[in-house]
Amino acid sequence: MIMASSLRSVVDDVLARIVPSQEERNRVESVTELIRTLIDNEAKKLGLDVDIEVGGSVAKNTWLSKDADIDLFMLFSASIDRRKLGEYGLNIARKAVQGYQQRERYAEHPYLEAWVNDVRVNLVPCYKAGEGNWQSAADRSPFHTRYVVDKLKTTHLENNIRVFKKFIKGIDAYGAEIRIGGLSGYLCELLTIHYGSFEETLQGISEWRFGEIIDPERRYDGRIKEIQALFPAPLVVIDPVDKNRNVAAAVSKDRLAELIVASRLLLKKPSMCFFSDKVRASLTNLTKKLSIPYDIIIVEINTNEEIPDILWGELRKTQKALERLLRNNDFNVIRSAVWSDEREISAILISLESKNIAEISTRDGPPGDTEGVQPFLDKYARNSVIGPWVEEGKWTAGLKRHSTSAEALLKAALSDGGLHVGASRGLGDSLASSRVQNIQDSSLKRRADFSRFLEEFLDGRPRWLSRYYSSSSTVSST
Repeated sequence: MIMASSLRSVVDDVLARIVPSQEERNRVESVTELIRTLIDNEAKKLGLDVDIEVGGSVAKNTWLSKDADIDLFMLFSASIDRRKLGEYGLNIARKAVQGYQQRERYAEHPYLEAWVNDVRVNLVPCYKAGEGNWQSAADRSPFHTRYVVDKLKTTHLENNIRVFKKFIKGIDAYGAEIRIGGLSGYLCELLTIHYGSFEETLQGISEWRFGEIIDPERRYDGRIKEIQALFPAPLVVIDPVDKNRNVAAAVSKDRLAELIVASRLLLKKPSMCFFSDKVRASLTNLTKKLSIPYDIIIVEINTNEEIPDILWGELRKTQKALERLLRNNDFNVIRSAVWSDEREISAILISLESKNIAEISTRDGPPGDTEGVQPFLDKYARNSVIGPWVEEGKWTAGLKRHSTSAEALLKAALSDGGLHVGASRGLGDSLASSRVQNIQDSSLKRRADFSRFLEEFLDGRPRWLSRYYSSSSTVSST
């Protein structure tokens, strides 16, 4: 499909910024070979037979300038005990990148993330597996790389993929981590290959509905009901190398809804605002936005979980539990969100119509001509504050609320770690010592990273949507 001139202009501008220079390529290649050698040396010292394969966007030539991630897979013999795989892999990885900044991460099993000469490197242990004989989730990854590389030999869609990835990053939907719930790099590659170009990918996405199914290699050959039964998800993309896996399983309904609308808007009015990942926050704007006509309560939590995905899972569970608690006690929750520096402190923000509510609430009963009247009267005639009385033909009672302060309710619920309200057990001790207060009183506002998050939370709109409706650079396609 021939791209509209205005979209073509935007794409050309994006490509000028994201295609790696030869100097960058040389640096990334140098780091790759360095780490490959270090891993090989450490494995030999331990007497382990380990194959090393480069994966991810670097191997596929789909990485973005100044945003290279090197994925190095350490392929162990299938005879090694599953419990030992992570242990051996981490041991080799830590020694290989000794002296460099490193952090343990976790997918199905642990892997190591390191920064080597300003390049992020993921060192991932897996098995030497035949196709379909997976012992761990990471075993598929080398097959993913080979599949995409093979497709790109004939389609030459590398730059189309780069633009699509930059678009996904620009709308904050890139990453399959729990905290994002977005698209992985592999999913971006599959979608672009499936549709055949960046613009056709946008066109396809713009027509999606929840429950969309894409089967690139026709593994199910149109057996839609079977796919729906196996993968009840907002978006299903069958993995070309494993028909039992949905590549889009991590994509949340929220991110999917944003992706569909962003694709439509970009096609309608092409603009660079969809490709910006710059985050700006100002104290002036924040102070102004904090004069909001509703209340925000913040729960500050000292956290020490070292694996981000586990931490975010615990925080999300607690967020939902606290929302549910407030709603069950008649507080009108507008929205809530989670923030974390993934090291020492996290926070749950909850915006309410009001953090204080009246002591009396009404409980609607049955119409006066039904058999349900007697049980209603038996329940409320003696213990209601007002009534029961008849209004518009229906019985009604005025009851005293158990709690009229959202802050007090949350403090009481978290005093024992929030276990009785369904909060995460993994955060129990941290929640018991958490601080519940009005957002205006929080010292976290002095942190630049939290201030950016707070400003976006107060604005309510996704960043890309704010840019779209305020950008003077929006170009009409007509």
